[in-house]
Amino acid sequence: MIVNDMIINGLYEENIFTKNYPFRIVENTFANFVFPLHWHHAIELIYPINNRYITNVNDQEYVIEERDILFIAGGDIHSFNTSNNAGNRYFIQFDISTLDVFGQIHNFTPFLSITRLISTKNNSSLHHELEMQIGQMIKEYEQKFFGYNLSLNARVFDILVLLSRNILNNDTLLTSSNCNKKFYVMEKLNIALQYIEENYQNNITLKDTSDAAGFSEYHFSRVFKEMTGQNFNYYVNSRRIKKAEKLLINHDLSIIELANIAGFNSIATFNRIFKKTRGCTPMEYKKMQLISKVRVV
Repeated sequence: MIVNDMIINGLYEENIFTKNYPFRIVENTFANFVFPLHWHHAIELIYPINNRYITNVNDQEYVIEERDILFIAGGDIHSFNTSNNAGNRYFIQFDISTLDVFGQIHNFTPFLSITRLISTKNNSSLHHELEMQIGQMIKEYEQKFFGYNLSLNARVFDILVLLSRNILNNDTLLTSSNCNKKFYVMEKLNIALQYIEENYQNNITLKDTSDAAGFSEYHFSRVFKEMTGQNFNYYVNSRRIKKAEKLLINHDLSIIELANIAGFNSIATFNRIFKKTRGCTPMEYKKMQLISKVRVV
């Protein structure tokens, strides 16, 4: 399917970027703008500067007021359906894995899996910092002076650092204002996230992860949901699906081998979750990627 010059196979949006640079900014002023459910590996920021904007991510509606910032995690399914709503909004997309020249992006992975709405109401200081970075991004992208791509890289990583630090220092996750307890809880949460990143390909459980972090299962489940906006099983399966995508594209493995490596102990479970999150079966996804590569060549 081709929508607004973009190609969607199943639910996967192809050919977002040019061959030269994995970054794109689109200024959208349409009063009527419909873009069906889709997903992509790229991270996306939505920044309306005139009039509110509404989008849907993972079946959750987000009302984005003027100058609010919606951070959409790579892999999250989203859509746009705007009618009679003239305005001016920016769509900013970038592929962080391609921009990662230092090989350190794995440290940010837990924080890049969280779709978040940032506004002056829910976090004025973070919003101010992010808005400054976005403003510089737009200026650099439009003017394209010498070295603009290096400047865009710097802005991307500044944004990722701001978001990850804010999550680790989120006071709303705490039941006590005691400073020592705050740092203790944040350190434990970081241990839990790192444990998931290192072990999601194995048959880990909520108890395994809460034990690794030194939490009770109940307390960990509550804090984890508050921090990520996702329950434990959904988050772990999302990481497994993203691993499976890479294996499908880069390796010639059987479905049994691929499911086991990605962390699924059942082919039926793997196929069901993959189709539910990606809108197609694993083999259909692989064929779409192969067709896309042929088109590029």
